[in-house]
Amino acid sequence: MNGMTGSALARLAFWAKGMVSINDARMEWPGFSYSDAEWARMRTLSEPIGTGTYQLFTIVNAAIFIAIAALGMFGVFLPLATLLFPVPAQTSALKFSLLLAACAFLIIGLGLPISMRLSAILVGGKTVRAALVPASSDEALAAKVSWQINRIMLILCGLLVPGILLFIAYDIQAGPIITALKWLAIALMAVSTLTGIARQRKS
Repeated sequence: MNGMTGSALARLAFWAKGMVSINDARMEWPGFSYSDAEWARMRTLSEPIGTGTYQLFTIVNAAIFIAIAALGMFGVFLPLATLLFPVPAQTSALKFSLLLAACAFLIIGLGLPISMRLSAILVGGKTVRAALVPASSDEALAAKVSWQINRIMLILCGLLVPGILLFIAYDIQAGPIITALKWLAIALMAVSTLTGIARQRKS
């Protein structure tokens, strides 16, 4: 199987299903680009996965990841914060931000692959794995996807520390800013969706 197990191939197939759905809607996910050959392979991998199966995968994946994130916060972050910073008023903003960023990277970096792995095993089943025919390019594609996910996590966690420090240093009231960013994100998603629908009607 070219170094890939059945569960790893199923996990790649579920990822491919999501990316193909985004691509079919004429939308793009920044940081996740693929060649024509890779898109063709992902379409082939996504074919055995029905819409209902993929929706179940996303629900199970979200539930497992939330459980892992909660475990990370209450089992790692809070105990370390209590141990390292027994007096909150004397806590350095830089040290607290570094701990928060490190824990976020740990939780996402380990939690997301684990949740996807377990979800693929629980939802994929023998039927899906039996329908997936491995190809020589699958291992390289899986490695590329893994690198893309890790790269996005590094960027997000890297922005977390300076962002927190700026908010603390300038005593920025984040409420109005976060609200504005939320509505901006909603507006951008609406524009992207409408543009995708318009392109689909033209094609």
